[in-house]
Amino acid sequence: MFKLPSMRVLRERDFRLLLGGRITSQLGNQITVVALAFGVLDLTGSASDLGLVLAVEAFSLALFLVIGGAVADRMSRRRLMITADLVRFASQGVMAALLISGHARIWHLLLLQVVSGIASAFFIPAVSALQPETVPAEHHREANALRGLMIAAAGVVGPALGGLLVVAVGAGYALALDSLSFLLSAVLISAIRVGSAPVANSGKSVLRDVRDGWQDFRSRRWLWPVTLQSALVRMLGLAPFMVLGPLIAKDELGGPASWGLILGAISLGAFVGGFVAMSAHPRRPLIPAVAGAFLFVPMLLLLSVAASPVAIAAVAFLGGIAQSVFWTYWQTAMHENVPPETLSRISSYDWLGAYTFEPIGYALAGPASALIGASATLVAGAGAVAVGTAATLAVPEVRRLRARSASTEDPQPASATGGSAEPAPDPARAQGPPAP
Repeated sequence: MFKLPSMRVLRERDFRLLLGGRITSQLGNQITVVALAFGVLDLTGSASDLGLVLAVEAFSLALFLVIGGAVADRMSRRRLMITADLVRFASQGVMAALLISGHARIWHLLLLQVVSGIASAFFIPAVSALQPETVPAEHHREANALRGLMIAAAGVVGPALGGLLVVAVGAGYALALDSLSFLLSAVLISAIRVGSAPVANSGKSVLRDVRDGWQDFRSRRWLWPVTLQSALVRMLGLAPFMVLGPLIAKDELGGPASWGLILGAISLGAFVGGFVAMSAHPRRPLIPAVAGAFLFVPMLLLLSVAASPVAIAAVAFLGGIAQSVFWTYWQTAMHENVPPETLSRISSYDWLGAYTFEPIGYALAGPASALIGASATLVAGAGAVAVGTAATLAVPEVRRLRARSASTEDPQPASATGGSAEPAPDPARAQGPPAP
């Protein structure tokens, strides 16, 4: 079940370029997680305002995600990603300039977050479907694990650097680095050779493609329950953690440096989890992927009692491992079992589950904290995560889905609606644009 990790996938030029772009922008994003939080708190001092700023980006992303998925299945995915990166370069740059100059108002941040969210709605489905084009089919799990591993490595540095920058020079300069990271990402992606031609265009309207994608998504009974579980974890667990965490850190844990330590621990755990995901070959990968959410429960509970930053960071490290394992096994299941010509659309519905519920969680975390207290909000979230995860593991199709690479023994009948994998793709097509 365990095998030493291989770096063969790095021989693929296009994958290296894509990986470089994702690491660069993720490093900027991790800095922004700290910088934006304390930029808003310095501006208004309100947890509700912070939740609203986080929510509007996620809400605008959710609003346009399925459109972005349909467009990404009809045009050059690479060109779409470059355009989205340049838009985010501009929006984050303007936000940084406003904060640095002292002219920022809360409505400025809200508007720029909307622009950033819309750009991300077109980027995410495109990159989800472009990555399988950059590697042979037999290396999908390895590519997903390595991508998660390298992004986690950037994440270890990002939050700590973000905290130091906020203390040393202010949130505006930290956001300026995030802006430049999107520009560099666009440059790297522009050098990728695959993903330059439209994937599929049947002559149907974009709205018809959106509807067809929904029908395909809901027909896969191994897919939508995990999407729902992930959405609930984000809304009731991670969103309150991200909104209330900076406030608790500021009031009781020592400020930005402590919050940077906690976020850095999550990223360090994700880095370690990347090695775990590359080494472990479970026959039924969705079981460990889903069950890992149980590790978020102690993270929420310790934050609820304002335990020491070191203790919270220790359990956050375990949560990071769970995130990385989930990412690798879930993305690989999608790449192995969803046709390439519809992968952007179907992955957009998967992301929609997260980004529809997540802004609700951001928006409600502040008012819930004001009504019942931050501690009770976090405890309730921990309970919801535990119950939702247990319910998802009870779905037979989730437990039965087999990994292609785990074993060729005891083959299961193919079914789009059941819990077993669909027929394997033709290896001869793995290098071209239609690779799943």
